[in-house]
Amino acid sequence: MSKSITIVGAGPGIGQAVAEKFGRQGWSVILIARSTTRLSAMAAELQANGIKAFALPADATRPEEIRAALAEAARLAGELSVVHFNAAVVRQQDLFSMSDEEIVSDLAINIAAGLNTIRVAVERFGDAGGTLLVTGGGLATAPHADYASLGLGKAALRNLVEGLAAPLAERGIRIGLATVATLVDPGSGEAADVAEIVWRQATGPAEHWETVYPTPTSDPDRLTLVARLTAKPDQAETLGAVLRGLVEPTLAEAGAIEYRLHRDNNDPNVWILYETWRSRTDLDAHFAQPYTKAVLERFPQLLAREMELTFSTPVPPRS
Repeated sequence: MSKSITIVGAGPGIGQAVAEKFGRQGWSVILIARSTTRLSAMAAELQANGIKAFALPADATRPEEIRAALAEAARLAGELSVVHFNAAVVRQQDLFSMSDEEIVSDLAINIAAGLNTIRVAVERFGDAGGTLLVTGGGLATAPHADYASLGLGKAALRNLVEGLAAPLAERGIRIGLATVATLVDPGSGEAADVAEIVWRQATGPAEHWETVYPTPTSDPDRLTLVARLTAKPDQAETLGAVLRGLVEPTLAEAGAIEYRLHRDNNDPNVWILYETWRSRTDLDAHFAQPYTKAVLERFPQLLAREMELTFSTPVPPRS
């Protein structure tokens, strides 16, 4: 069955770039937004470029409309593979000069529409699983008074994605956030870069729930750990299976930035974990997790020698 991406809040910029990226890879693209005229024009442009695209006008602030739209998206594509929430109102205005109506309207789109989309998508995925992706923003962690409603919305969605990462992973549903900490113009290199991030989040191996763009250049608290584990000759495959089982829950931890399992090309008994952590405190919290403790308790049975740990701190490029 073919793959599909449903973009809620499809528009110029990131939405267009994501649609083009997935469409060029042979995925069906379903576009959802409130503007029928804009959607029809975008779908026609994608179709003219050989992409299988559909336009479904719907208002995600209304649960009944997004529920009907995602049901129709699943029917059109054959399955609901990836849902990408990309809707937002970008208003440069401080909180105290906004009208009551503007506040209610902005928060309905920036927060409620995201909650509705995530809830309905999880319902649709059911036991089959799927992927939920959200466009975040740098204002979530670096707020600005002149973008009050947008920053509040991005902070709320970031909080939601972080909280859902672990429980949804247990249900076979991946959720990820692309935190875009820069301006993105339609047709720009930045839009294409974000589309690549969304593609990797949807199709690549499990990663941390958040990817920040552009990549931060320095973080004095960040810690890299390389763990080298040598298995007993008759336990190499068992060790690999045990370590693979750590990847998904570890990447759902708030402090885990990167957690990748490798195997030595010259010695199949050697497995290597490459880890990046937000801080040493986060790494210590990881070692205290029950699933980590369970694996550590098995090491005397599985390892030929003590695991070798190398700690390092990333060095930013020259300014």
